[in-house]
Amino acid sequence: MIRYNFIGIIMLFLAVNITAQDQTQAIRFSQNFPVGTARYTAMGGAFGAIGGDFTAVSQNPGGLGLYRGSEFTITPTYTLANTTSEYLGQSSGDHMNNLSIGNLGLVTAFNSNRNNGVVGTTFAFGYNTLRNFNSTATIQGVNNNTSLLDNFAYYANNYNSRDEFYEDLAFQTGLMPLDTVLNEYWHYLEPYDAIGYDGYGQEQIRVVEQRGHIGEYAFSTAVNVNNMLYVGGTFGIHAVRFYEDIYHRETDFNDLEPDFDAFRFGEYNTTRGYGYIFRIGMIYKPIHMLRFGASFHAPVVYNLTDDKFTDLNTYWDANSGLADDYESSGLFSKDYTLRTPYRASVSAAVLIGKLGIVSAEYEYADYSQADLDSPGYKFIEENITISRDFKATHNLKAGAEIRLNPVYVRGGVQYFMNPFTDERNGSDMFVYSGGIGFRSNQTFIDLAYSLGMYSELYGLYQHSPEFEDGFEKAHISYNITNVKVTLGYKF
Repeated sequence: MIRYNFIGIIMLFLAVNITAQDQTQAIRFSQNFPVGTARYTAMGGAFGAIGGDFTAVSQNPGGLGLYRGSEFTITPTYTLANTTSEYLGQSSGDHMNNLSIGNLGLVTAFNSNRNNGVVGTTFAFGYNTLRNFNSTATIQGVNNNTSLLDNFAYYANNYNSRDEFYEDLAFQTGLMPLDTVLNEYWHYLEPYDAIGYDGYGQEQIRVVEQRGHIGEYAFSTAVNVNNMLYVGGTFGIHAVRFYEDIYHRETDFNDLEPDFDAFRFGEYNTTRGYGYIFRIGMIYKPIHMLRFGASFHAPVVYNLTDDKFTDLNTYWDANSGLADDYESSGLFSKDYTLRTPYRASVSAAVLIGKLGIVSAEYEYADYSQADLDSPGYKFIEENITISRDFKATHNLKAGAEIRLNPVYVRGGVQYFMNPFTDERNGSDMFVYSGGIGFRSNQTFIDLAYSLGMYSELYGLYQHSPEFEDGFEKAHISYNITNVKVTLGYKF
């Protein structure tokens, strides 16, 4: 396995190398949590058997067949990501907010004026945000036992080389000198018995900032057969933008070390690329009050480029005689492809007269089937790890809408299963939502609020890579709030 990996790993693998960034990329870009319209969100995303909403192009395109006229929608979305980390007995909070476009879509329906056969045809084009990566987490604590420099020294001493992104920066800035007698690297935070120095005791602060999204540009069509069967398909182009900045600082705030004051290590990761997908779906309405839906999403094939850059600042005590220093790595890039697992869903909805609707949906996705590849490197070890450490998931959605003409009141809940075989690495996700809508003959406005909650294990670094528990880790909890407004015009 190439070691051009990232030290900061969210959703780490306890049973394997903690620097398994490629596997992390596979799960990161395989999972979708569509933003969509406010109505879709308020009803918990359980729209597979309902249709008549633009988000159908990214979920069940058969739902487009229920349109009787043309429609334009736009959904501004405000997201607030609150995080709480637990590390070395200390709790730290942080947050990030951003404003984005959840959806922008145009639907055009054509009626054949027939009572049987193909009653209508629908075409749709637009954009849906499939995942929002924006969040920031602060991890903080006093470490009396290890340092990030332990990781650097271990690799330098055991692999007889200095990685330009990690060990070489510590060596060049004087943090990790070479003992030429023992031919061994050491660092300034280690215990030093000769002068009675116990070592460590430094304050550690790590900030992890993530930004970006996966967006889908969708081209869809659907047909209405006998006002009973609605069949549709979508060709989607996915755009990936992911940015991660990691800032790790260790400070001798109690002045335990005679020369060392602090160091700050920065790591900057970017992923850009595109992918394409085909999906099909249908809704069957045997009677007016009952609908059944099903959809199949083929694997997304992504062409991705990772860029990586690191730097290190070293600060010394004023009376140490050592000068503060700075070093940076070169820029490393790699191109590869990712094939995500296929997804399948079944759904049902019941119309309760003119009072409202109740719906439910089940989705299946097996993340162990994700696959990485590139012309120059086959990711054999990484793909074996993916098949072993990820698993099939069973996700559930449920929602309801009450009609109080012209007002609609909605609520829903979503459950996303933990994709890791080792349950310690992540958690199930629950999303609770509600909303209200106002509709007239030509215009409508929908409001939605949702709260998603999950947690994960974050590995800061390995201090003793030869042991399974030889790493420092934090537990991070996420509360993701979305507030959406969908503005629509029918024509």
